[in-house]
Amino acid sequence: MVKITFIVGLIVLGFLAAKFLDEKSQKKVVIGMGIVAGIAFLSLVVSELLR
Repeated sequence: MVKITFIVGLIVLGFLAAKFLDEKSQKKVVIGMGIVAGIAFLSLVVSELLR
């Protein structure tokens, strides 16, 4: 549960930081963060299922 909270907290901080970028960079950063968050979530779920 702590891992999920940590991941969500980092995502929220990333989105808050992305607000200060210009529009073109903001789209790239948000897409990148979404991909990284998805991979982190999937790896977390897989690691918990394998336990």
